[in-house]
Amino acid sequence: MALEEKEGDKKVSIGDYDTIMSDRNIFNQIVYTPLSEALRLLEERQKDPELIAKIEKLLKGDIPEVLKNKKCCVLSRHIATPNYESRKFMSIAKDCNLTPVFFEYHDDKFTPNVNIFKRSLAQIFIQKKFDRNGNDFSEKITIVDFNKNGGKKLRELTTLWGEPLINFHRKLFKLYGENEKDFYFYNGSDWYKRNGVKAMDYYTNFLLLFTCYGILFENFLFSDENEKDFTKNVMLSALEKVVNLTGVKPLIVPIETFDLETDGFWFHHLLNVKDFLFN
Repeated sequence: MALEEKEGDKKVSIGDYDTIMSDRNIFNQIVYTPLSEALRLLEERQKDPELIAKIEKLLKGDIPEVLKNKKCCVLSRHIATPNYESRKFMSIAKDCNLTPVFFEYHDDKFTPNVNIFKRSLAQIFIQKKFDRNGNDFSEKITIVDFNKNGGKKLRELTTLWGEPLINFHRKLFKLYGENEKDFYFYNGSDWYKRNGVKAMDYYTNFLLLFTCYGILFENFLFSDENEKDFTKNVMLSALEKVVNLTGVKPLIVPIETFDLETDGFWFHHLLNVKDFLFN
């Protein structure tokens, strides 16, 4: 059964989660939507007053203002930073005439030993060069005291020189020549609290936003055990609930091809960031 098919009150099963997770092709078909199709569906759904009314009712009207009345795409990261992934995201958005939104979570805890992205916010990955076999040589520059800050909220973190970590990453966007008028930062901390705090609780409502209020850009990972557990037990469960609540699947598009999604260059910054750090 195609997940896009509307089924009324009939429950739709996306299948056994272990089976889905064991076959990347099955997973991709169930979770992702090709970009061209997602653009078409977003335009179509934003003209569907019945669907919009249903989503507003399910979310009790709690829809971030930035997602209203715009064709948006969203990258959900704890603190936005212009690494390779973010620059790729903004490039796709520009090509598709979409408004890029960084959906942040400043109140989440700093757990660098559990989450590689959080670690990369405090230990900057600098891309240097590739060898003849395509292997990359990168440099990591620590800018936060890990021992003193483990478990703190991200918004409380400061760099080794005393600058708020969020402010530092905002400066990097300007360093890359990005104009903040071309995209949005949305701190979703309060939204997450209102919608359940824990990912197991709020992720269904989060995916409901991408039935008609924008396109989520994301690559759900399998290689890291923590990411794999989240994908299986939180994301797939939330996706199935959304399909059964609305009759449509959320619009999720991968940022990068699947053979590249676990490569470290996702977190890399260019060499000029190193110059900025030491000057």
